[in-house]
Amino acid sequence: MASAPAAIHSTSAGTEATLCTVYYALVAILSQLDRLSRRRLEKAALAVAAQIDGKLLPEETLIATISQDPGSRLVHTSKRLRALANLIADIRAFMRVWGTLGIWNWASESLKQPPKDKVLKWIAWMQIGANVAYQYLENGAYLAQHGILGLDEQKQMRWWVWSSRFWMAHVVLDFGRLWREKMTREVARECKEGEIQNLSREEKWWREAYVNAAYAPLTLHWSLEGGAVGEMWVGILGSIAGVLGFRETWKNTA
Repeated sequence: MASAPAAIHSTSAGTEATLCTVYYALVAILSQLDRLSRRRLEKAALAVAAQIDGKLLPEETLIATISQDPGSRLVHTSKRLRALANLIADIRAFMRVWGTLGIWNWASESLKQPPKDKVLKWIAWMQIGANVAYQYLENGAYLAQHGILGLDEQKQMRWWVWSSRFWMAHVVLDFGRLWREKMTREVARECKEGEIQNLSREEKWWREAYVNAAYAPLTLHWSLEGGAVGEMWVGILGSIAGVLGFRETWKNTA
């Protein structure tokens, strides 16, 4: 029998959950390394200012260029971790290129077995539409980034931003889905098995709510050209979503 880690990484969902967690953890770590680097530069600038204090004539100005030692451990560590983070981001984007197949299956299942509740049915189809738009724009921007499609950098950026806006629409709709499910859910109390099923459904509901709560600020951040939160918060929120997804995959393969 395969071990849990092997079982997790044998599925695309498990691989994505692992890569997601590692990537956002690296983003958080790199934000702190950058902060430490800036502090060192500020300290060096203050040291230079202290050395020349009172030595310049009133009309004289000193212009100094201060940079980190390229051979320092901090610079080496940041460079290597950033390269790893960029590689993981590229792998995850490539894996999402095939997400259209998942959307097709989702739409097919929604046609064959639509939700009984009309509101949930409409939410499902709006989410499918938002995901189709998201997939089209992100795939186009990603392929153009690698020279496969002929989009200039400005158009690529617009496509990235608009793909994030459709992802944000999906997250908002998912909050609506969760609210509606909670309103319409029937509590099974007839037998112990029903209670277990209801507990499992409740646990799944809260996990999805937490994941959406973590992704909501991120989708807003990437939907704005100037961003909305700092890299540290991007790393923290993304790591929360990644860890929750990883825990669920681990539980399903245990």
